[in-house]
Amino acid sequence: MFDSSEKPVSDEETEFNTYEIDQEIFKNKEFVQNSKNQKDKIKNKFKFLPGLTEEEIKKKDPKSEYPKYFAKILTKNFEYMGVLTNELKREKYGYSVMENKDEYLGEYKNEIRDGFGIYKFNPNEDEEEIFIGNYKDNKKTGEGIYLKIFKSVKEDSSGEIILVDFDCGMGEFKDDIFINGKIFTVRDDNETMYQGKINDIGVPSDQEALIIEGGDKIFWGKLIDGELIEGRNIFVDDKWNKKNAYYFTKKDNVENPYDFDVNKNEGKDSEIIDMVKESNVRTYKSQIQNIFKDVCDSLNKFKKFETAIIVDFENNVKNKINADVNKIIQD
Repeated sequence: MFDSSEKPVSDEETEFNTYEIDQEIFKNKEFVQNSKNQKDKIKNKFKFLPGLTEEEIKKKDPKSEYPKYFAKILTKNFEYMGVLTNELKREKYGYSVMENKDEYLGEYKNEIRDGFGIYKFNPNEDEEEIFIGNYKDNKKTGEGIYLKIFKSVKEDSSGEIILVDFDCGMGEFKDDIFINGKIFTVRDDNETMYQGKINDIGVPSDQEALIIEGGDKIFWGKLIDGELIEGRNIFVDDKWNKKNAYYFTKKDNVENPYDFDVNKNEGKDSEIIDMVKESNVRTYKSQIQNIFKDVCDSLNKFKKFETAIIVDFENNVKNKINADVNKIIQD
């Protein structure tokens, strides 16, 4: 979701706190962050420019093709901390807080979100929403995770937020819409995972849907607009050994809505069980928890200018979190 309040940084009443990027850290016109986490060495790469106005900044090297500044900017509509071009356009990566308190940490191209990013929607008392993944022209496009948290607790000893009840969509997004992948749901320690396509109104719908409930019940079959039509229910133990199974078909009969057949498609049971147990679905909850922790840590690091300038965004944020996101999607 793109918030129209995130306007260009050349707005009136803009305040700047700016580091000029030394062009020595560019290679093939690509920005290369210093990988050493020592502030004094980072300062050797950034020349501090106190008290410069927007007009004064624009006068410096106006023909430069490189991203020019690592800046902290406050406008009437949003705050931004990150890389700017000589024309004061957001580029490469940065952290923004919008007027409605939404947060974005990620890549920009010519002022708009493009590439890997983390978008945290302004939380309310009941829930919290985060998207972690890829953007194209300000829209969620490509692989990503959409996490909606309904209940969490804070560990007093560590301060870490532990997810309790949540929904997590993992897979392919196109133009801000989740179209294919997995939906992992946790309610009071009861876990359900759906794998398949998502229809245009956001409801699971697939001719070959896979559903795992509680880690011991597997469904494989036809799911149309969220309704089970026909397929195989397989019950397994904690070692994925089959206990029993049956095929069912929905029919138009209020009193007896289903037909059951224990033997139909029984030969497919072992194939379905093997496919499921090869995945790490029983560890999805802990994997999502770890991704959430890394996201919170990254956002916190960029909330202070002095911390943000020493963060290696490419390795410590983008590559690390993106690898975990891709792993759970492809599992």
